Amino acid sequence: MAEKKRNFETIDFEEFKEEDEDFDNDEEIDGEDESFEDEEEHSFEEDELNNDEDGGDGEEKGPKKVWRAGVDPLAEDEVLDYDSSAYDMMHTMSVEWPCLSFHPLKDNLGTNRKKYPHTMYMVAGTQADEAKNNKIYIMKASSLHKTKHDEDDSDEDNSDDEDSDDDEENDKDDDPELSINYVHHQGAVNRIRSMDQQQGIVATWSDNRSVYIWNVENYIQALENNTSAPKNTAPIHTVTQHTEEGYAIDWSPKVAGRLASGDQNIFITNAVGSGWKTTAQAYKGHTAAVEDIQWSPSEENVLASASSDQTIKVWDIRQHKPAISIKAHNSDVNVISWSRNIEYLLVSGCDDGSFRVWDLRAFKSNSPVSDFKYHTGPITSIEWNPYDESQVIVSSSDDQITIWDFSLEEDTEEFKEANDNQDDDFQYPPQLFFIHQGQSDIKEVHWHPQIPHVAISTARDGFNIFKSSNSEE
Repeated sequence: MAEKKRNFETIDFEEFKEEDEDFDNDEEIDGEDESFEDEEEHSFEEDELNNDEDGGDGEEKGPKKVWRAGVDPLAEDEVLDYDSSAYDMMHTMSVEWPCLSFHPLKDNLGTNRKKYPHTMYMVAGTQADEAKNNKIYIMKASSLHKTKHDEDDSDEDNSDDEDSDDDEENDKDDDPELSINYVHHQGAVNRIRSMDQQQGIVATWSDNRSVYIWNVENYIQALENNTSAPKNTAPIHTVTQHTEEGYAIDWSPKVAGRLASGDQNIFITNAVGSGWKTTAQAYKGHTAAVEDIQWSPSEENVLASASSDQTIKVWDIRQHKPAISIKAHNSDVNVISWSRNIEYLLVSGCDDGSFRVWDLRAFKSNSPVSDFKYHTGPITSIEWNPYDESQVIVSSSDDQITIWDFSLEEDTEEFKEANDNQDDDFQYPPQLFFIHQGQSDIKEVHWHPQIPHVAISTARDGFNIFKSSNSEE
């Protein structure tokens, strides 16, 4: 049985009602409204501590230092200070209801996009105050400009910037825009995923124990063309075979229209002609809830599943029993990601805050390639970087998002400087590439599939869209 641990805790729904008014389909919201917020007004997006030594307004402040979550205390007179220089791009946005899950959509604007401002499309699912108020959001975020760094406002000009593109400089920090269409959804959306081969086909796991498949292509086109959204649509297929609430769902990257979904058992749904068909016979093997599913990037009949029974299982769907089963962690395995760049690498995230890298060529119980124990809360999301085969991004309920680069070495100068603290024994792992903070109760993080090194995250207080300044193009 899937647990409710993934849901947002202690939401003040009255606060959401006061802060966000209902909006109609295809309503455009610009940076002056609550949907996009100026990142410079917040004091928490980056991991630096601003210590006002004198405690008086207008007086000189002490030097900034890196604040280490879970290690350094935060005194009453200290606040987390956003450091714009840590980001190439950083935007925050809020919507009517918090979203447990979302998925960035592939679009027709091209791959490997680097020129600002950016535009992106996403689908997301809500956790509203009542089941009848839940929605699927179809969103277009545009005018996502490069972040203006604090030093850009100083009187001293950096000579290295004199040859920069004037248009790009003038574009920095212009207000982004958010346009939203929506579809009414029965129950809270535990997870949402779009099909690789046809982005308008979307699957949702509802907390009412049903998996729905939707066609939202017309809603996406309405955003693209700035036209009116269609009337509300109904699911084109419902998977009714599940007996418990679930979260695990994934579309096959190899076979268009093939969907796997799991509660404790796994079912496969296929597009057949003009309709859909879900297998009657379940794939059984797990003894507790299936928390995540990932299809193989190279084998059309192979998938992996992670479970709160502490195992990861690999299945050949031509057989109704697992081909391989290993004990992967000492607690619930919450999430997995199968690398599409190095097809024998799998990464898993655990309820105890650890995550592990696995070589599927030597897949054995408790024998990971690497085991990282940095986070202090359950891992809620994990994903390989499509533009860097050595990087993964991780979100945790400790309110941190971390980027890890497995190619980094301990003897690097950056590693030595980061750990140059004689006051305690805390050490940053050498593979820890970047830390992003500022959101509360983070549920998912994804890389954008077409904009290199841009990440999007969802949490109780909304979405962040960011790119670290140390990312390599």
